[in-house]
Amino acid sequence: MGEGGLSHWLRWWGGALAAAVCAGAAFIAQVQTGEHLSTWASWSIKVGGTIATVIALLLPARQTWVEVRAREDAQQLAKIAVTNYQLALRSILLPLTDIFDRIITAPSQIGQVEAKGAAKQAVVNSVVQFTGVPRARSCYFDYEQYSQEKKLVCRIYSGRDAKPRTEFSSVDPRHTEVFKLLEDRRSEMKENLTLEDSERFPDDRDYNYETYISVPVATSAEIYGLLTLDALHAGELLPQHEKEVLLLAQLLGIALAGGS
Repeated sequence: MGEGGLSHWLRWWGGALAAAVCAGAAFIAQVQTGEHLSTWASWSIKVGGTIATVIALLLPARQTWVEVRAREDAQQLAKIAVTNYQLALRSILLPLTDIFDRIITAPSQIGQVEAKGAAKQAVVNSVVQFTGVPRARSCYFDYEQYSQEKKLVCRIYSGRDAKPRTEFSSVDPRHTEVFKLLEDRRSEMKENLTLEDSERFPDDRDYNYETYISVPVATSAEIYGLLTLDALHAGELLPQHEKEVLLLAQLLGIALAGGS
C-alpha cells in the first residue's frame, strides 16, 4: 500500500478502529471490575462504550455514503459531458453533410470545385469551433505536385487572425518529415515546439504558436492536403483534440474523393 493509500485508509478507517477498541475496552473493564464500581462510574463506562460502538458503526457507513455520492456525481458529470459533445458534433456534422452532398451532386466541374472549396472552409471552421481552444487557428494546406517538387500551401484558415507564413516544400530538408507523414497517412501532435521541433517552422514558430496538430486529408489512393490546428501556448492542445481533427479530416477526405 502506497503512502497515499495508507493516508486514505487511516483517514476513513482509523477512527472506526479506535472507536471499536474503546468500545471493547469499556466492555472488558465493565466485566472485570463491574462489582467494585460506583453507579456513576458504571454508567459512565456503559455510555462511553455505547458511544464508541455507535461511532465504530457510523464511520464506515459515512465512508460508504461519501463514495456512493462521489460516484453518482461523477456519473452525472459524465452524462452532461457526453450530451454536450453529441450536441456539438451534430451542430457541425449536419451542415457538413449538406456541403458534401453538393460535391457529389454538382452538375458541372465548376460546381464541384466551388463545393469542394466550401467543404474545406467549413471543415477548417469546424475544427476551431469543435475543439474550443482559445485563440487557436486551423489551416488547410493544399497538396500540390510539380515536376521536381511537392508543396503544401495554406489558402484557407480560421480562428486566430494571422495567416501561417510557412509554405512546405519537399525540396527543403527541414520539411522532409512533413511529407513523409503525409504520404504515410499519419497524424502528428507536438505539445511544445520549442522543446521538440526547433527547425521545422522557422518562419513563424517563435512568435506565432507553440503547439500544433497536423492530420492528412487523404484516402488510400489520393492525397488532398493537410489539416492543422495550432495554439499559442504549449500544452493547450490535448490528445482528444487530435482525435477530433482526425475525424474531420477523414470526413473531408471522403467528400473530396466523392467528387473526383
